[in-house]
Amino acid sequence: MKGKYYTIQIIPEDSKEIKKFRISTLWFTFIKIFLVVLIAITGVFIYKMGHVTKTLIRYEKMRVTNAQLIKQNANYEELFNRMDSLWVLEERIQNLLGTFVENDSNKINSLIDRNKFAHTPSEKIDVDYEGIHGWIPQEEKIRLERIPNVLPVVGIISKKFSEENEHLGTDFSAPAGNPIFASGSGTVEFAGPKEELGNTIVINHQNGYVSSYSHMKEIRTRKGHSVSKGDVIGTIGTTGNTSGPHLHYTITKDGRELDPETFFNY
Repeated sequence: MKGKYYTIQIIPEDSKEIKKFRISTLWFTFIKIFLVVLIAITGVFIYKMGHVTKTLIRYEKMRVTNAQLIKQNANYEELFNRMDSLWVLEERIQNLLGTFVENDSNKINSLIDRNKFAHTPSEKIDVDYEGIHGWIPQEEKIRLERIPNVLPVVGIISKKFSEENEHLGTDFSAPAGNPIFASGSGTVEFAGPKEELGNTIVINHQNGYVSSYSHMKEIRTRKGHSVSKGDVIGTIGTTGNTSGPHLHYTITKDGRELDPETFFNY
């Protein structure tokens, strides 16, 4: 069976010669198939490119989100570290209060001698004598011990120092019977009842500083006695003019009232 052909004639304007070409119908079939295949491939390519574009857009969003998550994770880690520090502090306070509740004077004195409530001086001391780094002469140790800069009681500050409101001290709320500590070494100038302040102790630190402790339940020292920083000198009470158990604590320097909170080493 003979195949079909198409004849194409080309007639130039300036020539009488006519050019003829015979093309089999099979060629047209091949061209149609080729075009169909080309269109199909082009469609698939366009679809794939669209998919790749969506993937790239999604990747960029994921990259931005991942950066945000990394930043949030760093913030969470910082918060967790702070919470860990608070838990450790809470555990130490609970252990400390547990020791006080036992009323074991040996344990209390041992605790105070061991860390003095982790006392560190308010100013950095860096002395180097004969190559011994950090060695502090005895005179300097005595000077630092006489600075009233440790908490006098484990409690909550219920009223702050305020010259405007004429409250020239700091009040600490704490359970009645909890111990009160000397905030610095010195000599007891007064130990007894004092009108509205109730049972009061006044310590002269022999450097211009004087600290006082009022509304005590018990007084555990006497006038003229020397006390060391961290010694138990009394207990929380409600003597004098007070609405609840607390310690009224003051510091003066050369007779001028100072804010005790500026001295504390928490």
